[in-house]
Amino acid sequence: MTTMRDRPNQFVSFRQPAFPADSHAPGWESLYDDHAPRLLLYARQWLADLSSAEDAVQGGFVKVWRGYRPGETPDVPLLYAAVRSEALDLLKSHSRRRAREDRAAARNGHDWWEDDPLVSQERAAAVQRALEQLPIEQREAIVLRVWSGLSFPEIARTLGENENTVAARCRRGLAALEKLLPEGCREPL
Repeated sequence: MTTMRDRPNQFVSFRQPAFPADSHAPGWESLYDDHAPRLLLYARQWLADLSSAEDAVQGGFVKVWRGYRPGETPDVPLLYAAVRSEALDLLKSHSRRRAREDRAAARNGHDWWEDDPLVSQERAAAVQRALEQLPIEQREAIVLRVWSGLSFPEIARTLGENENTVAARCRRGLAALEKLLPEGCREPL
């Protein structure tokens, strides 16, 4: 069976940021090509809207890129932390906007929008529902380990946690995820 990790570019339809010609971009372009699909999946755990998750990934790249000097090696865990920060900022912004819209709709007596359509693939939807039931700490560790392919030391640096803590969260989360998934969706991780 083919997984997202086997074909990560299938799920990414957005373009990499345009790095200035005189910049230190060559390493950044390959970094973007290598990590954007996984970063997008990572951002999607907070942002159900694909375009918002794409914005978080691009914003994270730009934020980290601006802090580097020519010749420095990009730091992948820092990149994940920047995307996480961007995604959480967007989530707060969306929550505030939705609250304003709800108050306006309540005053006017109607609802002006419809929710985004759910993922049509039943298996992906089942995994997403199961992931959402996990505590955020476990969910983050699993997404970074399984779908993003980061090592435990890299995850620990990304989250600012101890490596053993991250490994324990991942183990407990995977055990809980296995119990939450319907029988047809279980597969060794």
